[in-house]
Amino acid sequence: MKNKKLKILLYITYIFSIIFFVFKNEYGKSVLSLLCLVITFILSKLYSNNFSLLDKNLFIVGNLFILSSFLLGSCYNLYDKIKFYDDFLHLWSGFISVKIGWNILNVITLENISNKILVFVVLFFFALGISGLCEISEYLLDVLFNATTQSGGLKDTMQDMIDALVGCILMIIYYYTKFKTVFNFYK
Repeated sequence: MKNKKLKILLYITYIFSIIFFVFKNEYGKSVLSLLCLVITFILSKLYSNNFSLLDKNLFIVGNLFILSSFLLGSCYNLYDKIKFYDDFLHLWSGFISVKIGWNILNVITLENISNKILVFVVLFFFALGISGLCEISEYLLDVLFNATTQSGGLKDTMQDMIDALVGCILMIIYYYTKFKTVFNFYK
């Protein structure tokens, strides 16, 4: 039930934002708000169809991340208004990307993987790959929609990658401690 309320709230927020930015003649932000709406719709369809990679936690956190980064950060300029907003989101993206990698590994069943260290290597590189895609997305948003997601240039990009790396490592440590019995390296 909570997921339905979240979906409705997000739909209303995105539709309001689309209309708001159209009236302000900020069409790039309106398109970005529409993109958020489309992503939320796709995630909702995948979740309601029991898509194996998208569990309840990832559905909620993923939708909140889209809201926080694209809409609040880019459209409503929280990146410019809150000093560490970008760092926080990139740290958060490290958590999310490890969770996605974890869900992928769960689909292929962790118990069947003979080399447990390989699980963490895959999670680590998967998370950093996602972080790289996020930076490419920020660059494209700046170029195509005149957003200011990379106002700090290369320094901003590198700090974002470091933030995602820290989030990735923390989440891997969390999974290791939570699922120690699955990852019994001493056998």
